[in-house]
Amino acid sequence: MRIGAHTIDYPDDWRLELTAVTQRLLGDTIALADSDWQELTLLSGWSRAHVATHLAHHGTMLAEMAAEIVSTHETIVWRGSQTDADLNLGARQGAVGLQEALDQSSAGLMAAFDMMDDCAWATSIRSSQGPLPASVLVLDRLNEVVLHHIDLKLGFDFADIDPSLLRTLVQWNLFRTAPRFSQVRLTIITDEGFSAAVGTGATITVRGNESNLLGWLTGRRDSSAVLGAEDLDLAGPV
Repeated sequence: MRIGAHTIDYPDDWRLELTAVTQRLLGDTIALADSDWQELTLLSGWSRAHVATHLAHHGTMLAEMAAEIVSTHETIVWRGSQTDADLNLGARQGAVGLQEALDQSSAGLMAAFDMMDDCAWATSIRSSQGPLPASVLVLDRLNEVVLHHIDLKLGFDFADIDPSLLRTLVQWNLFRTAPRFSQVRLTIITDEGFSAAVGTGATITVRGNESNLLGWLTGRRDSSAVLGAEDLDLAGPV
């Protein structure tokens, strides 16, 4: 499967990765007390409770999209995120409620993915960046779980991402952040031997290892983490 100019692996591989990263996240969050959930994260203004609420909503949203695809096998539209009011309401829960929300939404999503067959995975989803195959639902969830696990500041960081997953996330984030590069052509070259480009205009080449490039692309590392990005402002986390 291709996302823009990038070749991406088959979703069954991602589902194995998703199970692993989800278990790691839930293993870290289960030890948090009520007060721990109110600690601030890497996302400005968001507590850990906000991040958990967002992740739970995201899992439920993707499960609903998967169920719609299974029932209709017709093109659907990518759904939006929750409102700030809903996010703040969910973030008022205590440790037990937040953990249950994460557990239940994750389990519900995996059950929804279990119902998808090859035809369903190939069904088109309309997004702001054009049509995408439904298989990117798994990739999008993988990305959310990994990035928000890092945001929680529980000891998991970009350097801890499995190398087999890291490049896939670099590719996905290069694709999904492409609208930020409407005035320049961004070329990335990784120390591990991967290169790709997005955007139009004068070329800016950014180099670094894949963990630092992922951190920079997603707005969680500043330009000092890579080489060549001094004149690019990514305007916060994505």
